[in-house]
Amino acid sequence: MSIKLDKTSKLYDSKIVIDEISLEIFSGEILGLVGPNGAGKTTLLNLMAGDYSSFSGQIYYENIPLNKHTFLERAMYRSVMSQSQEIIFDFTVKEIIEMGIVGGFGIDYGKITWNNFQEVIEVLELEKFLNRSIRKLSGGERQRVHIARSLIQIWNNSEYIRPKFLLLDEPTSNLDLKQEIKFLDFIKNETKKGLGVMIIFHDLNLTAHYADKVAILSNGKISKWGIPLEVLTPISLKNVYDVDMSITTKPFRIFHF
Repeated sequence: MSIKLDKTSKLYDSKIVIDEISLEIFSGEILGLVGPNGAGKTTLLNLMAGDYSSFSGQIYYENIPLNKHTFLERAMYRSVMSQSQEIIFDFTVKEIIEMGIVGGFGIDYGKITWNNFQEVIEVLELEKFLNRSIRKLSGGERQRVHIARSLIQIWNNSEYIRPKFLLLDEPTSNLDLKQEIKFLDFIKNETKKGLGVMIIFHDLNLTAHYADKVAILSNGKISKWGIPLEVLTPISLKNVYDVDMSITTKPFRIFHF
């Protein structure tokens, strides 16, 4: 159960050339994507989400080419949270989260959807903001709202019978420490129910702790891919970041100063 980008895939219409990449997101795992600024991480995430049409090779969902799925079908099995979310209209927090419910917002919820909605806003501690304008929130509060919108689109409160995937671009960048840990613990628990997740991480130690697999991206190519302990090594990180690093294994920690 996976979303797969085959090794002949190459993106044409981007400043970052994503070339000859093979990568797979598996159900029940977090794939951490790391690399320096400008390496092509966001471009790769958008490619795997099916948001680019001009590329060679093939992207598969459950061995079926992504371009065989309609936009609505894609929305039913994969949700995407971009790094930047600009809202120019005066929507409330509740309306923004409702936009993640496939079929639109302002609808009459069924019981299951309403329970999902309630649990998501409780996890992200958004209850007191629901009727507030999204434009009047702090950066961290807005981040939690967009995380909630992404979650509600594909989230199940039981096992994921049909494979579903969550693609997140630095989702914790504006969160405080408590919210960061709480959210990543929640996502880790969702993978135990069968959710497949790809997260672009900035923090290598968060990657080491939460990711089941790690892919290091450099200059539009995957330089290394596998389990964190084998991928996040001083040599591989030095090659990509040009910074000397040391590593301990018990606990698994990465030090660069």
